[in-house]
Amino acid sequence: MKRYISLLLLFSFVAIGLFTFTSDRASACSCAVRNTQERLDDSAAVFVGQVIHKGLPSLFRSRETREYAFDVQLAWKGVSTKLITIQALSGGSESCGITFSKNQSYIVFAHYNENRMLQTNLCSGNLQASADESVAILGTASIEADALSGGAYGGTMLSLNLFLYISAFILVAAAAIMAWKAYQRKRRL
Repeated sequence: MKRYISLLLLFSFVAIGLFTFTSDRASACSCAVRNTQERLDDSAAVFVGQVIHKGLPSLFRSRETREYAFDVQLAWKGVSTKLITIQALSGGSESCGITFSKNQSYIVFAHYNENRMLQTNLCSGNLQASADESVAILGTASIEADALSGGAYGGTMLSLNLFLYISAFILVAAAAIMAWKAYQRKRRL
């Protein structure tokens, strides 16, 4: 029984380590030079929005991302709600990561990742700019904020991390309870 519990604990720690500390090959970020029109054409969504939520970085993905929620002020394409959530690579600039500051407005160029979630990175060409400045850069917006539906911030990244942390905690707690019960039985003998 003691051997079984030791193996279960070892497996739990190895599994938690694999999920937490996975990584891809390291590579430097190199962005192609594109003008504003090319970025607009190549993006699935282009909008100006104010950051209203900055999520925690995801530890359970091969490429670390962070979730951001934006209050959309103007949009050029790919946006139908006033609130939009995107994923951003969160490493440093050497890994094409980008950080948005809460309560600041940005022109965001986003594309769909393999999970059909909007994602952006350093090479997307995002700029810190107000709605007025963005019109000077991109031209007249095709979608005004008044025309967008309400939308809601979903918080998917945080809930996935929370689920995985709770699952790992339950596994470790179950192993500890089993070890304690085995110890109590052995003590009675």
